[in-house]
Amino acid sequence: MVAALYVELPKDATADSRVREEKANGPQRGPEVEAVSNDRLVVLVTGSVASGKTSLLERLQGSTARWWRICGFTSKGNARDFRCGNPSATYRLSLVGLSTSLPWAMRPTPNSAFQFCEATRLEVTEAVGARLKDGTADICFLDEIGQLELAGRGFAELFRLALTSPCRIVVAAVKKSRFAEVVAGFGLAEVHVIDLDQVSAEQGFREAKRQIATSDAERIGAFAGIGGLVEVGLGSTLHAYRVPFKGHALAYLQNVLLVAFGKALHGRGLVRISFISAMLKAFSPAGGTFRPMAYIFLQGLSFAAPIRLLGWNIGSVIMGSVIMGWLTLAMSLAVDYVTFGKSIFDAFGAAIAAFSSWLGVQGPSLLQVLIAAFALKAAVAVGLAIAAFFGDMQPLVRRLGARKTNHGDDRGFDRRDAASRRSMAMTAVTALRDLSRPRFVVAFLVSALLLLFFAGLPQSDFMNLIVRGLCISYLGFVALRRIDVQSLGAWLDRHTGMGLGRSLPVALDALGRTPAPPPTSNSVNASPPSSPMATVTYRSTDSRDLDVPPGSLSRTP
Repeated sequence: MVAALYVELPKDATADSRVREEKANGPQRGPEVEAVSNDRLVVLVTGSVASGKTSLLERLQGSTARWWRICGFTSKGNARDFRCGNPSATYRLSLVGLSTSLPWAMRPTPNSAFQFCEATRLEVTEAVGARLKDGTADICFLDEIGQLELAGRGFAELFRLALTSPCRIVVAAVKKSRFAEVVAGFGLAEVHVIDLDQVSAEQGFREAKRQIATSDAERIGAFAGIGGLVEVGLGSTLHAYRVPFKGHALAYLQNVLLVAFGKALHGRGLVRISFISAMLKAFSPAGGTFRPMAYIFLQGLSFAAPIRLLGWNIGSVIMGSVIMGWLTLAMSLAVDYVTFGKSIFDAFGAAIAAFSSWLGVQGPSLLQVLIAAFALKAAVAVGLAIAAFFGDMQPLVRRLGARKTNHGDDRGFDRRDAASRRSMAMTAVTALRDLSRPRFVVAFLVSALLLLFFAGLPQSDFMNLIVRGLCISYLGFVALRRIDVQSLGAWLDRHTGMGLGRSLPVALDALGRTPAPPPTSNSVNASPPSSPMATVTYRSTDSRDLDVPPGSLSRTP
């Protein structure tokens, strides 16, 4: 039980000079391991008494607890006082994740100043401060910052720590009468404001959620750039030297990187990372890119699916890694089946039997070989998942993030977009050239020889399969020439809010490309009337997406 040692706040308390040091020094950047922007998201929730600030913070905590590591506290007044229309005479603090509450503030008489429990302040500061210092929190919720903190007391120290710690997102309720002083006193040059006197609680919640969700955009872009760097650089090198099983090797490396990225993001954004990495494969200088682009995305999607269902933990990581490994092999078999039908598997089985007979041993059946292949893929995937999950992948991510590649054409996306706008006739003619590429010719010839010598097909059936394979391959090259990945990304941005418009320039920079100009920002610089010296940057997403009247989310509180 916490002893209730209350300390009274003088009515004439003003901002302490120590608080203003933050403005001169600026926020320190946390020791992030990835090569990304360390811009901190600061969301200030303000409004009049009983406007719902605490309720909004509690709702945000509930909606972010699964995918974000959260810490902080909320301060709740006596509900009975509010129902009667009176200011609360007592407040209790609740730490994030705990059901118990601690005594915090009380007003002995209606006209007296609040008295605050020093023991509660020390306990809360120690508990939340430990999470902030060791970097195990992504979001810190503080309720609320006001006159006490401006005097250098209360949770001023904790607020400053949150603004300079590795924690990337700070959501704080700020007393409206002290809003401008808090912004100026703590040196908050850029904040996102939700004024519950100007917007409804639902609109404020959706805006805060949108800001939190998009705060990962640059990190996701940097991670996707690393993934694209591996695929474009290493993948092209392996292809140039005709390294066997390079697709499986790259899939294993992608698996390790996704685990490393998932550790940094606590399982968030893996589908977006895979999608952008697949888009960046368009810059690959070696061979066609449609098939590996599809592989990269589908493999990432299969890895992320169990994590979306079960959360970020070792079990879901192992499950995703196994599914990803199996999918790599299954897609190769599926492509062979679609191209040549069942005959290609008959040829594989006959080739295994012939090789076993040559060795003079009782060889396995094709089914046994496939089962063994899937078991081996699963064993390797489990080993890599465990090693990456519990190992230190930061040096690898650092080294990859610090490198850029000069492979490919800087106009890769522009060229692919131009190709998608060509006439169908021109696309059809251009796709014929893909059939003569050495990579395709060699792979197709190997499959044709297997069918010829081991499938036991009549000549007419053999010729039909060859024609079928050429036709299906040609249609695939036509689809490659028509696909427009930028338009697809823009469509996903409009309909899903994936933040690709902010992630893609960062990913392109990792490849040594000149990012496209960023979209026009609707940020507004304003000076709250109560403090002409304080500049607050309001960033809001398109209000049309939120069903909010234009400008209502960016008014000065």
